[in-house]
Formats: sequence, structure tokens, C-alpha cells
Amino acid sequence: MEKEKKLYQSLLTEDKKKIIKDTAPILKEKGEAITTRMYEIMFNNYPDVKKLFANQPKNQNQVLARAIIGYAENIDKLSALSGAIEKIAVRHVKTNIKPIHYPWVIDSLLQAMSDVLGDGATDAVKKAWFAAYWFLANILMKREQELYQEVA
Repeated sequence: MEKEKKLYQSLLTEDKKKIIKDTAPILKEKGEAITTRMYEIMFNNYPDVKKLFANQPKNQNQVLARAIIGYAENIDKLSALSGAIEKIAVRHVKTNIKPIHYPWVIDSLLQAMSDVLGDGATDAVKKAWFAAYWFLANILMKREQELYQEVA
């Protein structure tokens, strides 16, 4: 796990962090459209995951959009997100999200960004979000593993 952590930290370069921060304004405008499209893609491509979202709030698209915007705005100061990260990890454990699901989300998210943003979803933007996603996913998976062990 430590080797993976270093890999993801090395992928999330300062240049990529800047790209992520620079996407925050467009995410404020189109974030909900992106997350709505992401869920459509994910549920279509990975129908097994739909049951995990059966008890999600009706405004889940908005909740996820706000989380993504918050991450983009604070990519260079993750300590500001520690409470949100804990809340997400707890929610993931309650809904039985596992590491196997993480690749499905990023595949769906990047496709949704391309669909909604069109030319705005450049290769640089997608590479930056890929790195940022896996950096955060690594943090979440580690915390979720700890939480799963606590309830076992």
C-alpha cells in the first residue's frame, strides 16, 4: 500500500493540481450535469453497482458535485477536507463500497466530463483528474479498510 501511495502522490504533480484548481469554476457551473451523466454511465456499464446506490438521497448528484468542487478548490490543502473525507469513507462502508468499485467510478467520471464539457475535457484535464481521483481514492480506500475492520 505504501508503494501505491507514493505512486499516486507522484502522479499528482503541481501542474496537475493547478489544472484541477482551474477546473473548479466550470465544475460549479456544470458539476451536477457531470455527476448526473456519470451515474447514468456507471449504472449502464456496471449494473451491479446500482443496488449499492438504492438508498442514496435523491440529491446524490448534487452532493457528489459539491464534493468534487470542494476537492478541486482544496486540492493543495487537503487538510481542509478531512471531515468530508471521513464522512465519505463512513458512507462508503455503510453502502458496502469496495476497492473494486473505484475504477468503475473514474471510468464513468472521465466519460461524463468528456460528454458534458466536450472540448473543455482536454487530455491534460482528464489526466489531471485521473491522478487527483486516484490520489483521493487511495486515501478513502485506506480509511474504509480501517472502518471495515472495526465493524468486522
